[in-house]
Amino acid sequence: MLYHNVLIKKYTKQTLNSMLESFYTQWKNRYVREVKGNHFLQEYIYYSYDQPDFWPAITCSEAMGYGMVIFSIMSRFDKEAKKHFVKLYHYVKSYPSCFNNNLMAWQQIQMPDGTIKNVSIETSSATDGDMDICYGLFLADKLWGSHDGIRFGDEAFRRMNALMDSCVNNQYNMLFLGDWVPWDKTSNFQYVTRCSDFMLYVIRNFIYYDRANRWKWESLYHSLAEIINDQLSGCSKNIGLMPDFLLKVNGKSVPAPFQVLESKHDGDYYYNSCRVPWRYAMDSILNHTEPEKQLKIMNSFIRTSTGDNPDSIMSGYYVANGIPGLAFGEADNLAFIAPFLVSSLAESGNEDWTLRLWEKIMSKSIEQCCFYENTLKLLAMIAATGNWLDPMHL
Repeated sequence: MLYHNVLIKKYTKQTLNSMLESFYTQWKNRYVREVKGNHFLQEYIYYSYDQPDFWPAITCSEAMGYGMVIFSIMSRFDKEAKKHFVKLYHYVKSYPSCFNNNLMAWQQIQMPDGTIKNVSIETSSATDGDMDICYGLFLADKLWGSHDGIRFGDEAFRRMNALMDSCVNNQYNMLFLGDWVPWDKTSNFQYVTRCSDFMLYVIRNFIYYDRANRWKWESLYHSLAEIINDQLSGCSKNIGLMPDFLLKVNGKSVPAPFQVLESKHDGDYYYNSCRVPWRYAMDSILNHTEPEKQLKIMNSFIRTSTGDNPDSIMSGYYVANGIPGLAFGEADNLAFIAPFLVSSLAESGNEDWTLRLWEKIMSKSIEQCCFYENTLKLLAMIAATGNWLDPMHL
């Protein structure tokens, strides 16, 4: 894949890879935990290690998805990565959603006696976690094919079909928040979607592999791209930033004007959509296509609003619930800084900005950041060093 030559010129490819390997090793040592007494040798990504507010929750499908993508890609550097991947896979399979057992229950907790259980008796899925898990399985299939009777390609197909069956809103051609939404007859969550789930690069793989549902995935791909473009005629027209959640109102997707799921900032650029610069840029980067208008507007906005200073990137920007682009929150949060490194790679003219973003994320130690920050940093580093792998292109 492509990466900015400015990083190569300053650090060399070998040095960049060494920096990546070093941080990956720290991340692995900090967050990977083995399930004790399990004959399947399961592991999980301990996402509450430095996020104590989540305890007794220990992991979630989102964290597991990140781990499966990271370990499949980093297997070219780490001979133990495949073993970690397989152990994560066994964990994922052991905690299925109550609605579709080919999807993962979104969160697990640890009991006082050390046993691990789903957070509730009826624990459902989260769409983004299973999309990453599926993407990791497709990578594993291309890299290894199978392992100890596990056919990674078959597992990827099962999860992909489950996503189509349970997480795609065919009526409005958008993504549900999880497989629980079609079963929820008492609320209006069928009208809600999460912008950071719009992983067009993942859906491209579904189009490529899933011949039976290819037209459905193609239709979803174009519908999500249209939803993104529609925001550029509304609140996002000058900032390119997407809100955490969108609502379908009178046939049109609009930013949530109130709390619909998580916080009063559900209609703003916050802790879900901080991933958007990474998620949306990957489609252009991996497939060597012209960056979308939204990426150009977003890159221009963040550079202008910060004066090309990554230290001035804030942990929130209004979209629907204040003046669009007005910052709130705090500075120095890598969950909001690292994804802009990836979006900077999608178009030329950002070379100095790319370098400053890289230097900023490398200036903070793993101990200074929480799991979310460190994981988005690692994923951004994989992309920026040119080491991201895509199943379609292997």
